[in-house]
Amino acid sequence: MRWSGGDFLCFRMGWGVLVHSRSPQSGDENGLQTRQLEDWLVREAPLAVFGVDRENRVNLWSSPAARILGWEQDEIVGRSSPFWWADGDFERYRGEIEKHGRVNGRLVKWRTKAGGVLESQTWVWSSGAGGLVCVVTDHVRDTEMYAEVAQSRSFVERIADAADLCLFAYDVASNRLIYASNACEAMCGYSSDELANNPHLWLSFVHPDDLALATEPIRTGSGARSEYRIRHRNGTERWVAVHLYPRFDADGRVTYLEGLAMDITDRKVHQVELQRLAFTDALTRLPNRQQFEHDLRAAVEQAERRGEKVAVFLLDFDGFKYVNDTFGHQFGDATLKAIAERLQKALCGRAKVYRMGGDEFTVIQAGIAGEADVRETAARCVEAFREPLEVMGESVPLGISIGAAIYPDHSRDVDALLRYADISMYAAKEQGGHRLCLYSESGDSAIHNRLLLHNALAKAFDRGEFSLDYQPIFDVRRGVWVGAEALLRWNSPELGSVPPAVFVPFAEQWGLMQQIGDWVLQTACQTAAQWQRRNLRLRVSVNVSLSQMADPRFLDSVAHVLQHAQLPPDHLQLEVHASLLAQYADLIGDLAQDLDRMGVSVAIDDFGHGEAVLAALSAGSYDAIKLHPSLLSTAPEGERQERLMAGVVRLAHDLGMRTIAEGVERREQEMLLARTGCDEMQGFWKARPASAEDLADWSRGTAAEEGDTV
Repeated sequence: MRWSGGDFLCFRMGWGVLVHSRSPQSGDENGLQTRQLEDWLVREAPLAVFGVDRENRVNLWSSPAARILGWEQDEIVGRSSPFWWADGDFERYRGEIEKHGRVNGRLVKWRTKAGGVLESQTWVWSSGAGGLVCVVTDHVRDTEMYAEVAQSRSFVERIADAADLCLFAYDVASNRLIYASNACEAMCGYSSDELANNPHLWLSFVHPDDLALATEPIRTGSGARSEYRIRHRNGTERWVAVHLYPRFDADGRVTYLEGLAMDITDRKVHQVELQRLAFTDALTRLPNRQQFEHDLRAAVEQAERRGEKVAVFLLDFDGFKYVNDTFGHQFGDATLKAIAERLQKALCGRAKVYRMGGDEFTVIQAGIAGEADVRETAARCVEAFREPLEVMGESVPLGISIGAAIYPDHSRDVDALLRYADISMYAAKEQGGHRLCLYSESGDSAIHNRLLLHNALAKAFDRGEFSLDYQPIFDVRRGVWVGAEALLRWNSPELGSVPPAVFVPFAEQWGLMQQIGDWVLQTACQTAAQWQRRNLRLRVSVNVSLSQMADPRFLDSVAHVLQHAQLPPDHLQLEVHASLLAQYADLIGDLAQDLDRMGVSVAIDDFGHGEAVLAALSAGSYDAIKLHPSLLSTAPEGERQERLMAGVVRLAHDLGMRTIAEGVERREQEMLLARTGCDEMQGFWKARPASAEDLADWSRGTAAEEGDTV
């Protein structure tokens, strides 16, 4: 817009500026300087123009100001200004002018004479001597542009309200909230008018611990996403996610922060619950292995900072396996719950209890003075289980074996501490159980040897230290080679050659045998398939562990291995130790029948030694029994021994099973087997174990005639 004298006063939604130019018609070189700025504005500006002095008294009032705000000039000039909407607005704007030089086109609320509110575009600048001059438009809500903007904003607000999104605007310069949408009320309990009319209200309901999260983006004027807690008007705690988007002026300064906020309380609660479930044992509600590992590392780090000690205990319950097998898994689960409750009661907050899995529990005790504290804690646990548990109306006696290690006395490494406690726990079991075995660096050599074995065995598979030898199996009557038993070998760089009788039991205890057993099965089947391609139609025998057979995927795994190796099923024989058959007759019997339907044979290994398994033989489709070498021992010799051997062979044949004698070392033993009708034999007398390659070479002179098979 242009007025006389070449001066321009330009306004647009969002900005405004007064331009002073030289007038060619004016004899005064300074244009507007020939008359007072205030007089010119009052007389010629079409908008409300008014001013106040440093004491906040009105000293300038235009006719449009009277029309827009309601006060006539004679009733307001010289008096204290009544039109500021909020207390402190005068001081705030004056401070802002001193800091930034102007307020340029801001949407401001003014109080009218009638007591209403006028929301208008406003420009403010200094009039000198601490006063202010204000230029104010008509009520912005009455303008056509505002109607368009309001319509657009209403559309956005409807979408935001439907999505439970709170929209807001924050005036950085005046440090107050100037707008909040209707959805904000559901989120915090305060209406949009309350939030806008009380600029700092929102800060009052931000959680005290989260104030920095809420105010830092505002302080820096940066766009950011933050999550923090607020206190709803009804007193409940809520989580909100806030997104901020800065708006800048021509000088690159942030003037406003526009944003949206959403209530994420349900998501946070869900996250907390998921985290709790992830770190909690579902059965006992105790912290689980993951929580234990996290807490142990945290406890060690804290102990290191404070110069304290931490003890870690590993507890195993003697007799639980029998309870679980006898009464079933439901009863076993109830027993585990009772164990957890008694442990927690016994320790009474002295230490934290965790369930690692099965009947294995751990305890962390921080801030101990030394071994005396460890022994006292262990004694509480041992004493707690001197009396039987009462489970589902049954009395359940259990023993407890406890291993413990101390940081930093025994190790500063978290993983080593747990290994030491594990090894010590097994030492406690070997000493009869119901006791504590505390690891000591200078302690028992058996514990030290067990530690060396554990460390070496844990790395053996990945380092490829296992191999297979094969001991040939011969037909007793024909004297020909009909098969071979795969024998696991471990050559450790640290321990040398370790016999299977030494490391296999520990591999079972430490959960390593399933992986090793699967590798043995795969390798043996591939070797047998290679023999097939060399025209050696030999059966390969493979020992399987309890952990393998207990795996629900065991049958599928056997089928997959045979298919992958392209080995006919009747050229694989799986061997199950007789002691397992005595304990798990039903499980093994069912597997034997399924394997028989697949064409895979099952043999009972070490028959005639240890627990009797005669009653269990009828439970499954077994193809052979392997006679323990003790049945061929040198004493007693003679007719009585021969009758015993003949009786065992006859029993097997009557049940439709082959007999395979192990440990044949002399010609006399071979002749005994022939007289008693034993089917097959293996031992040093006929051939020592050898690698697959060596056996293939050896077979050229000793292999069965072409077409012979079992």
